[in-house]
Amino acid sequence: MGLARCAQRIFSVVFGPLSRGVSSTWRKAGRGLAVMWGSFTLVFLVFTAVPDPARQLAGQQADPEVIADLRAQFGLDQPPMTRYFKALGALAPVGPRSDGQWGLRWPSLGMSYVQPASVTALLWKALPATFLLALVALALAVALGIPMGLMAARRPGGWFDRLVVGGSVVGMSAPSFFAAILIGYVCAVRWGSWTGLPLTGSLWDLDASGRTVLSLRNLVLPAITLGIRPLAVLAQLMRGAALDALAAPHVQTARAFGASAREVMRHHVLRNALNPVITAASGWLAQLLAGAVFVEFVFGWRGLGFLLFEALEQQDLPVVMGGVLVVSFIFILVNALADAAYRILDPRAAQA
Repeated sequence: MGLARCAQRIFSVVFGPLSRGVSSTWRKAGRGLAVMWGSFTLVFLVFTAVPDPARQLAGQQADPEVIADLRAQFGLDQPPMTRYFKALGALAPVGPRSDGQWGLRWPSLGMSYVQPASVTALLWKALPATFLLALVALALAVALGIPMGLMAARRPGGWFDRLVVGGSVVGMSAPSFFAAILIGYVCAVRWGSWTGLPLTGSLWDLDASGRTVLSLRNLVLPAITLGIRPLAVLAQLMRGAALDALAAPHVQTARAFGASAREVMRHHVLRNALNPVITAASGWLAQLLAGAVFVEFVFGWRGLGFLLFEALEQQDLPVVMGGVLVVSFIFILVNALADAAYRILDPRAAQA
């Protein structure tokens, strides 16, 4: 999500003064469009600096005529600016339709350079597996991180608090690819006969008779690997927010009036401490969708990350650009939903 954040910062610097006096809803919508446009533009600029994709598609020993035909087929013989504005225009919701008339239409992401399919079809096929992986990883992080942070805050400096703090540091420091290789080797290679978990596999697998079946056990290792870092972050955030809430005057008053520790944690601490956790969890959902490339590649989980990895390796520009746009849109949508949830939990935010 570095491209999206870079585009958002550029928008704030360039258009920030112009957006004063505009309602927050329209300002956020403009920022979202700027994020998507900036991500699209940066990816296109990066790919204009790489060697000709037509030569790689045809092979190094291919005849010049074959390479020229491929360049003409995919429009690579046109100037970069022409290709940029054509691709950008195809994303407009209004324009010439397939029936020759002008009007509303579905944005087009183009055709893949490598596979005989549209980019939209490839993304729709890969997205469900990545969504499931990211949601399970985030659910695991939230389900464990919130109670771990609360339990650590109840007795600061205790053995469980030290365990949570130390484990969080290790979890936040471990890169995803290193954790994927380590967990895959230990749980699937060394202890595979005991755990029964395979090293590689996707959501849909083939059984002994050759039928396509749903295989959820292939989800276990990549979900654990992808959930380690958000689990560490959420546990630390929950611990810090709970400690701040416990020191608040109203909590001290509740304790003075004889409220039990469980009542204090449930009614006074949890609600106030959830705000930063929800904000962090929403950001992590978008990051998990974008950062699952290495995890999906190591475990052979055929989702959006695996598709983008193959597209980058094959210089399949339309697929990469389509994937970046989809991830940017998800990033914007998740932040909008998190903002709505934040306002519901804390009505004071709606008045800010």
